[in-house]
Amino acid sequence: MGKDSVVAGCVPSKSGSMEDTPLMRQYQEMKETYKDEVLFFRVGDFYEMFNDDAVEISRLLNLTLTHRGSQPMCGIPYHASKRYIARLLRCGKRVAVCEQVSEPTGKGLTERKVVEVITPGTAVDGDYIEGVANNFLACLFVRGQSAGFAFVDVTTADFFATSWSVSDMEESFSKELGRAHPRELILPESLRRNDTVQRLISLDGGIACSYYPDWNFDAEKSFGRLCAQFGTKNLKSFSLSELSPEVPPAGFLLDYVQKMTITATPHINSIKVYKDSQFVMMDDSSRRNLEIVANLRDGSAQFSLLEVIARTRTAMGRRLLRSWLLYPLRSVGDIKMRQDDVSFFFGNGGMRDDAESLLSSILDVERLAGRIAMERAHAKDLQALRASLDAWIRMAEKLSAAGFGTFELEKAREISALISSSIEEDPSTTFGDGRVVKAGWSSELDGYRDMQENAGRILEEYAAEEQRLTGIQNLRIKVNSISGYYIEITRGKVSQVPPHFIMRRSLTNSDRFTTPRLQEIERQMNEAASRIVETERALFAEIRAKIAAESSYILSVAHKIAYVDVVSALASSAVLNRWVRPVVDDGDVFRVVGGRHPVVEAHLPSGEFVPNDIVVSSAGDGSASFGLITGPNMAGKSTYLRQNALLALMAQIGSYVPAEEAHVGVVDRIFCRVGASDNLARGESTFLVEMTETAYILRGATRKSLVIMDEVGRGTSTEDGLSIAWAVSEYLLNTIQCKTLFATHYHELTRMVHPSLKLMCMDVLEDGDKVVFLRKMKEGASENSYGIHVASLAGIPQTVIKRASEILSSLQDSAGSGSCRIETSTVPDVPPNPRLSVTMPGLFSDEEIVLEEILSVDTDEITPKQALQIIERWKSALSGT
Repeated sequence: MGKDSVVAGCVPSKSGSMEDTPLMRQYQEMKETYKDEVLFFRVGDFYEMFNDDAVEISRLLNLTLTHRGSQPMCGIPYHASKRYIARLLRCGKRVAVCEQVSEPTGKGLTERKVVEVITPGTAVDGDYIEGVANNFLACLFVRGQSAGFAFVDVTTADFFATSWSVSDMEESFSKELGRAHPRELILPESLRRNDTVQRLISLDGGIACSYYPDWNFDAEKSFGRLCAQFGTKNLKSFSLSELSPEVPPAGFLLDYVQKMTITATPHINSIKVYKDSQFVMMDDSSRRNLEIVANLRDGSAQFSLLEVIARTRTAMGRRLLRSWLLYPLRSVGDIKMRQDDVSFFFGNGGMRDDAESLLSSILDVERLAGRIAMERAHAKDLQALRASLDAWIRMAEKLSAAGFGTFELEKAREISALISSSIEEDPSTTFGDGRVVKAGWSSELDGYRDMQENAGRILEEYAAEEQRLTGIQNLRIKVNSISGYYIEITRGKVSQVPPHFIMRRSLTNSDRFTTPRLQEIERQMNEAASRIVETERALFAEIRAKIAAESSYILSVAHKIAYVDVVSALASSAVLNRWVRPVVDDGDVFRVVGGRHPVVEAHLPSGEFVPNDIVVSSAGDGSASFGLITGPNMAGKSTYLRQNALLALMAQIGSYVPAEEAHVGVVDRIFCRVGASDNLARGESTFLVEMTETAYILRGATRKSLVIMDEVGRGTSTEDGLSIAWAVSEYLLNTIQCKTLFATHYHELTRMVHPSLKLMCMDVLEDGDKVVFLRKMKEGASENSYGIHVASLAGIPQTVIKRASEILSSLQDSAGSGSCRIETSTVPDVPPNPRLSVTMPGLFSDEEIVLEEILSVDTDEITPKQALQIIERWKSALSGT
């Protein structure tokens, strides 16, 4: 295949000269084949890199750059290679590992060959990949007006494909990149100049991209490749034909994986083709804003919905739960089946405890199956599989007895028995010390081991046998470094030496002999160590191949384990957090009583979170579909908006929800337009980003959608912003008619009158100069935004607060006159007081505010002095001084 790799952030270096030596010629020949990979060239105990590779990799890995003559070079110890390779993969590099495949003889060059090419998307070793997330390799191909997208995780055999119209590239490709989050992306050359594709890729700097000529994506060849992989004559059972747009990228992925891993992948034996209509659609912006699998602050799972509900015990379960969150269901029947299984564990505490205990002893069976199928597994992997299967057998038996399905366990028992009888309980990961195959499995191996371990006894038995046959009682078998093993007989007994004794040497007082049998024993003893290694390696490969033949079954077991892990984990979360089973149907009502934000509640002291209700319906029967929410900042509007979107999402993955009651009519899309951000690198202001997201909602929402919007129109003038917000509201009410929660500070919007509109606001208690945000939603409109009170809570100097109050009063007094002129006041320049004591109660306690500031401080950007000042302020706030 012709190719040209492009990896963001990796700068090519200038080429160095090559010395004309046999070793360097051998290196150059391999580098010609693997010109786009970093070549780890094994020389003795080091992997060496030369020329361009050396200059670039020494910079990326902070290695010392040396020279071989005029040629740049650097190296790493072979035993430490994994951690260096892992770092290179994170940089988007591909590594070709060239090993010495013959022992150095001192005559000519040692034979070398590339045994593996490791790329970000085809890495298999656990040191290179994240255990709790899939490691996807993806491919996009466009043919005519259709785009096909496929992605595969080589380690777990998860293989998916979908397609869309080219006219939907902006939305669909962005959405799929956000959900799959591939480590590596393969593209045809024709898309190198596609502005939309390139822009979407650039938004995710962590993807390594490779470009291949379009002729590699031949539909007929790809169709045949997929049929050969799956062992079928056609792909009808996978809902694919030769003309399906998913076929070219899927077939090319298989070719790429085999080329890079240099091994077969029999465990990849099916592909799941899906359409958007099966799942709730969410654009990448909505997914990020809702912080479903990662937070907005640093992109980690902390303070995300995934963190709160991920009480899974296995890596497989964590990956499956993450997938459920990214692909919520739209089929009521499928949702209810999941709910029923969660309910089983919710109502059966003993079974839930048993499942959690047994799941805790199960390792990553999916990835174990992958390594076994790809001939990458060592003996400890097989024992890990056995222990996991044993735990699954016990758990499946308990589940069956409790009425939770039936399971085929005979093969699991056979695989476990095979490993138990053939592999040492605590085996070595290499074959050098002979601790892989268990004694008794192979008579040939046992013979070699006996020869190595009991050489003295074998020689003594042979000496005794010859003494008996010859009658020479002083016959002795001895050894030296020159002659090896020999039989020594004194001069007086030489006449009794039988014909099969072969003279080796004659001495003054004795003669030394050997025999064919002694020569054979000596040969076996000398070869025992190497024969043990060779025989163990062959036997292990045979055992592993038998298990690999059952990879489909093992993967099916892994999927069952993951499913049980997820539903039992959701049940545990429901029990611990007092969640309820929602009513889910195809109706249009979204009704929640006592709803709570799952993430915020989890990080507040018990009982601190104030629950709220919501009822909206898009039935078109006169009930309200549009909730217009007003109220001050910090009163909880954004929390309320996100909370209800998350409740809908949780309900549609089959989970219980944090509420007293919940009735969720299935939604087809969830849109979340909250917060303010810009993209200056693309020349987009905050307001442009806001309008782009708003346009996307208005063009993509349907009557079955759930839309939450916050502060539309705030990035421009008051008149413009109010007009836009009003028009957007009318469009959602009259044209789309979807379930909508619309928060705003434009109190003028409360003058709108519509049968599907209801006014909602955050309740506020005013007591003289004191304001308490009750965090409770009620019907009606807010009379004030209380911005000055929030400014006071934030620590704005009281001089500024007082002046702001005066200006507000003047503006309010003159609001009806059509004009307002306020003289600028001369205010003394008073520095902010870090000890400012604010007695006004607010939405959050001092402890919460301090905690939020701790989480938001950028420790890399502050000086030690600033750090001490911040700590002093925290101390003052918490002590009330």
